[in-house]
Amino acid sequence: MEKKFFSLPKISACGRFVYFNFVNPDTCKFKRFKKHLPKNITGNAAKLELNRLVDYWTTELKNGYNPFIERNIEQQTIHYNYVEKSVMDACKIRTEFLRKKSSQTYTSKVDVFSEWVQSKKLGKLLAVDFTRENAEDFLRYLQSKRNIGATTRNSYLVTMRTLFKTMQEKGIVKENVWDCIKKIGEARLGKLPFKQIMKIKLKDYFKNNDTEMWLFVQFMYYCFIRPGELRVLTVGAIDLDDGTILIDAKISKNKKSEYVIIPPAFLSYLIEIGITDNKHSFYIFSPGGIPGDTPYSSDVFNRRHKAVTGKFGYNVRYTLYSWKHTGAVDAIRAGVKIKELQLQLRHKDLQTTDIYLRSIGINDLDDLRKNFPTL
Repeated sequence: MEKKFFSLPKISACGRFVYFNFVNPDTCKFKRFKKHLPKNITGNAAKLELNRLVDYWTTELKNGYNPFIERNIEQQTIHYNYVEKSVMDACKIRTEFLRKKSSQTYTSKVDVFSEWVQSKKLGKLLAVDFTRENAEDFLRYLQSKRNIGATTRNSYLVTMRTLFKTMQEKGIVKENVWDCIKKIGEARLGKLPFKQIMKIKLKDYFKNNDTEMWLFVQFMYYCFIRPGELRVLTVGAIDLDDGTILIDAKISKNKKSEYVIIPPAFLSYLIEIGITDNKHSFYIFSPGGIPGDTPYSSDVFNRRHKAVTGKFGYNVRYTLYSWKHTGAVDAIRAGVKIKELQLQLRHKDLQTTDIYLRSIGINDLDDLRKNFPTL
């Protein structure tokens, strides 16, 4: 059993101080430490202040405070765990190892949360005093002042729930008030797979006018590599002998290193263009149109692709990401087993793949279509 070197703070019977015990390293015995209230604080204000002291010193002790080392702590100003700063600190912890785009998703939501805190004059609200009512008020603020839809509202809910979980793990809050709030129904319209005529038209255009985009599209269609991963994929990740591509944990969305196979049609194309004749450290897609030592900035290919689909007058739901969906649709219709499709999509389980296929309009209902009886 792990030895405890301190006891958590408690309020004294007289109601004028909080106390905790800490092991004296010289004697190996517990010594009591008291944190007194100022004499001018009385009544209900004293009760509130005592609870704040308990929360503060609990956090300090859990975060490694040692009264035998930091002897001048009494002379320091107590910095309470205000909810705004606590959320910001939790955001820094959560985003430390995330990709830039994912990190920005967190920070942008935290910025809006800070905006709400200031609008409500809640700058001095402690994290431990943040209630479910406060949380629901923030979500109403998003819908009324920011005019967001159900999907974005739910996204904020998940983000705040995650940040408060981090605060809970750090001992800053006891309960995660966001766990009690449910998502609301979404009328989500995702990206669509291209129809056959669209696919042919775009293929012809890219082959004749933008061969770099044509290569980018094929990586997505055949290997299901996401645009954000593909932008920083290097030549060395491609193994033409084994017909595989390594999606390294450093660039993958799920932070796992996994292989995908290169289907024969695409393998022949990669051999034809001599993709592996370049330095292995080169990014496959680099300004200048050939592999180089500098990757494109984010969203370049999205913008280039959108310009073409816009030129053809396609619905905004047909995007660069639609090529990944199109590849999955064509594969399942060609008879590829769902287990193999799961591995190529790099999904954690078959249920995830099933949900994904349904989200892009694929249902295993061929027998029903062919054999449904006549009324």
